[in-house]
Amino acid sequence: MKHRYRLVSGLVLAVLAIVWVVFLTLNEDKGSPSGTKDTMVTQLNSIKDKIKEQEVNAVTPTAEPTDTPSVTPEPTDAPVTPAPTPIVLPEYTKFDYILANVNEKMNVREGAGQNKKVVGSLPANGYGKVIERGTEWFKIKSGDVTGYVSTQYILTDTEAINKMRELDALKLTITGKDVNVRTEPNTTCEIKLQAKNGAVYDYYPEFSTQLFYAILIDGEICYVSNSYSEVTIKLETAKK
Repeated sequence: MKHRYRLVSGLVLAVLAIVWVVFLTLNEDKGSPSGTKDTMVTQLNSIKDKIKEQEVNAVTPTAEPTDTPSVTPEPTDAPVTPAPTPIVLPEYTKFDYILANVNEKMNVREGAGQNKKVVGSLPANGYGKVIERGTEWFKIKSGDVTGYVSTQYILTDTEAINKMRELDALKLTITGKDVNVRTEPNTTCEIKLQAKNGAVYDYYPEFSTQLFYAILIDGEICYVSNSYSEVTIKLETAKK
């Protein structure tokens, strides 16, 4: 295509050149003014420019349209559900229960000493409620057994809490009917829900107060009156 346009352009220019020479010769013979020559030169140059422009346009490729898929922007005002705030537990919490930290079982004695009579045995991961604290001996009540256990073989406070939670044994049971579960440990704050009698929740002694037990609901710490609930530890107790 390019060579064809060049050939045509050359022929046109040759014809124009011959016509121009003949015209000049005739005008010279007639004594025409120089303005005629200038006009002829200007027209000839204009024709040459147009031919070059057509030649360039003929060989310049035309960009083909592309099928670009339309992209629909996503809505920017879509509701975002905030992630629950992670619960940060205190480093230490005094706990009213102990856990037997032995492989099989440990002795519960009548008094605080290795020479005291054995009144029962506490199985591995068995628990008891603390009655009296001491440096070497704790007095506990576990099931039907009341006596002393050596602090060498028990977990207490935060360690006991962590182990019970690991065993999924630290629970709180609702004992009242339609008990208010609140967002704070008082009776003037918002009520999150009403708990049915017998409902069981994960118990958090770390956040409990003298009058309210702390429980976990939907990833949030909530509170229920200890008058209408009780701590339930789903582990074994001592046997005589």
